[in-house]
Amino acid sequence: MSEQQTTPAFTAGPIWRDANVRSGPSLNSPILQLLLPDDGVSYEAVGWARGDEVIEGTIISDIWLLLSPGLWCSAVNFDQDTMAGIPADAELAD
Repeated sequence: MSEQQTTPAFTAGPIWRDANVRSGPSLNSPILQLLLPDDGVSYEAVGWARGDEVIEGTIISDIWLLLSPGLWCSAVNFDQDTMAGIPADAELAD
């Protein structure tokens, strides 16, 4: 089980590539939705967790964003400058 961080909602911003939304922070979790790139659509995350490592070109990350309950998306799909601002000192959720 991953360690989930909870924070106040934060802006993840638009995605830059086709992104699978899964039921958990794992590549083995079922795909529930496909998000297409659209600079006009910005996403909010309500939390994050460390999960399976995802590689997209030169970007490697094990951070997954919780977009809403049960909907997870890898951080590699979002702007990496924005992802660098994820509050790493948030308290661990039980």
